[in-house]
Amino acid sequence: MHIRTINKYKVIQRFSLCKKLYDINETLYIQERDSVHEDPQKVFSETKEYLTDISLEVYISLLKGFIVPDEHQPSNQNRP
Repeated sequence: MHIRTINKYKVIQRFSLCKKLYDINETLYIQERDSVHEDPQKVFSETKEYLTDISLEVYISLLKGFIVPDEHQPSNQNRP
């Protein structure tokens, strides 16, 4: 079984997801996409608590102006 990488992101514009407001400079961890099984991506908080699953479409939308990869930390982490 393949272990999917979890990447660290910084919020650059406020947005709401699953009844939670994410503010600028917050950190999110998002699991990489599973292209084989097409499982949803999992989102974790700054404290590495599981928050929700998101579709590839939502992930792509977030990358278009709401989140950016956190360049201060290595992005390849095997666990949140």
